[in-house]
Amino acid sequence: MTFKRLMSFAVIMSLALWSCQKKEPDSSGNAHLKGPRASEKLRILTTISPLYSFTKNIAGDAAEVENLLPSGAGPHDFSLSPMDAKKVTDARVLVINGVGLEAWLDKVIDAANMHGDDDGKLIVADTSRGVEVMNKDPHIWLSPQNAIIQVRNIRDALIKADPRNRDIYAANAEAYIISLNNLDSEISSEIKTWSKKEFVAYHSAFGYFARAYGLQQVAVIQETPETEPSPRHIASVVETIKAKGIKSIFTETQASHKIISSLATDLGLKVYSLDTLEKGSPGRQWYEDRMRVNLVVLGEALK
Repeated sequence: MTFKRLMSFAVIMSLALWSCQKKEPDSSGNAHLKGPRASEKLRILTTISPLYSFTKNIAGDAAEVENLLPSGAGPHDFSLSPMDAKKVTDARVLVINGVGLEAWLDKVIDAANMHGDDDGKLIVADTSRGVEVMNKDPHIWLSPQNAIIQVRNIRDALIKADPRNRDIYAANAEAYIISLNNLDSEISSEIKTWSKKEFVAYHSAFGYFARAYGLQQVAVIQETPETEPSPRHIASVVETIKAKGIKSIFTETQASHKIISSLATDLGLKVYSLDTLEKGSPGRQWYEDRMRVNLVVLGEALK
C-alpha cells in the first residue's frame, strides 16, 4: 500500500470511529444532535479562503467559522489528515466551492454521514449551485457576480442548519451582497476605460472574471494546475503572444517564475502578478481588498 493510500485509509477509519462515538446516547437527551449541543453556536467549516470570507460576513457573531486549508496551502493538491477529518465531522455545515475543487473530501463526507439520521447529517453547502460553469473551471469566486450566488447558497445552508438565527443570516447576507454589487460596479466602470482587453495568464483562473467584464484570456502558461506545461503548449502560447501583440504577461503570487521569466526575456514582455485568492489568511474584507488589488494590477498592464 502506497503512503498516500495508507493516509487515505487512516483518515477514513479515524473519521468512522469519531462518527460512531458521536452518535452514542447521552443523559442530556441531545443524542440526536451532531457536534455542538443546541445551546452552542453553529459550527461551520469552509474549505478555501474566499468561502471563509463570504461565510464570516453572513454568520457574523452568530456562528463559529473555521477554514480547513492553512493559509499557505492550495486546494488543487491538498491532502487531508486525520485531524482535518475530525474538523469535518465536528462541523454542522461544510461550505465547499464545488466544480470538483474539493474531490478529496468526497469520501470523508460520505463517512461523516454514514451513521447519522437526517437531523444529524452534515449539511454540505455546494456554493457552485446556480453558477454557469465554464469548462469545469472551479475558479468561480473570481467573479463578484458569481460570489453573490455563492453567498446566497451559504445563507440558505446556514438558515437550514440554524433557523433560530434566520433573521441574522438573512440580514447579514443582504448587506454583504450590496457590498459585492458595489465591487462589481466599481470593477466594471474601471475596465470600460481600458484600451486593451486581451491578456495571457499563468493558469486558467481568470476566465470567469474575463467573461464578466468583457476581457479575453487568450492563452495560459500552465495547462493543468500543479503540472509543468509541455514544450508544444509553450510554443502555442508564444505564437499567440506574437499574433495578438501582447506586451505583458500575468504570473501568480506563489507560482514558479522560471517559465514566466524565460518568456518575458525572450519576447520582451513586462511581468505582473495576480492573486487567484486560493491561499491567504482571510477576514471579512479580505475578498474585496484582494479583488481591488488585482484590478489595480490588471489596469497597469491593460490601460
